[in-house]
Order: sequence, then C-alpha cells, then structure tokens
Amino acid sequence: MHITDQPLDPTSALLRFYAAETAYLAPGGGDFSVVAQTLDPECVLYQPSCLPYGGEWRGTAGFEAWMTAFGQAWSRLEVRNPEFFPSGNESIFVRSQVSATARASGQDAEWDLLQHFRVRDGRILELRPFHWDTGMLLRVLPPEVG
Repeated sequence: MHITDQPLDPTSALLRFYAAETAYLAPGGGDFSVVAQTLDPECVLYQPSCLPYGGEWRGTAGFEAWMTAFGQAWSRLEVRNPEFFPSGNESIFVRSQVSATARASGQDAEWDLLQHFRVRDGRILELRPFHWDTGMLLRVLPPEVG
C-alpha cells in the first residue's frame, strides 16, 4: 500500500486507514509501516482520559504505542454497521457499534461509538472517539490494564 500522488477525500482516506489497520491487526500482520502510511506525521489521537489507554497519542510513534496499549486491553474487536458522514473537505464522522472482549477479564462488551476524523493531504491528522458509555467500559476493563 503506497501513498497516492493525489490527496484523498476524507472518506477514501478513512477507508484506506481502516484497511491498513485491519491488515496490521490480522494474524501474521504486525507491520505498522502500513498503518503509518495512512497517518499524518503530526497526527493526534484523543482517547478519554478515564480509560486505561486514555490520553493524547501524538505522531505515528504515539499511534503505534496506543495500538499496543489498546491491544493489551482488548483481545477481540469488531466494528459493526459503520455509517459515514463527511463534513467538508477535511472532516468525517463515523457512527458504529463495537463488540469487543476484554483481555484480562474475558468479558464481552458492546457499545455505540461516534468518531470524528480530520484529514490532511489524504492522511489522518486527528481522531476523536466518543464512546456512549465509558462507565460500562471501565466496569469491563480492570484498572491495571494499560
């Protein structure tokens, strides 16, 4: 997967990011450079600070560190029924349902998720997930994870 010469619209950039993320997380994956190609070097991921993998994750190295922390918390993750809502030339919102299994407790969790992505030059610049029920996530995830 290579960066295109033409900047991608937000929907195309997001689909490219999702494909790279899926390849990275697949058994036998693990080549983060595929994901890094979809990220702006100055990207920022904002996770709710109450979560074990919460905080601001900056740059491609920060994003990779977040993926490691997230993987320590969840052993399975499935995003269902994504709905895409482009907003201008640099922004897109995605509403979806998430199904996951907590690694430490083995408990399953399901929640609604709204994500806001900002895109620059066809790469993800900013990602802000909004979880409908962080309290439920905290009940499923033990505090020592992360």
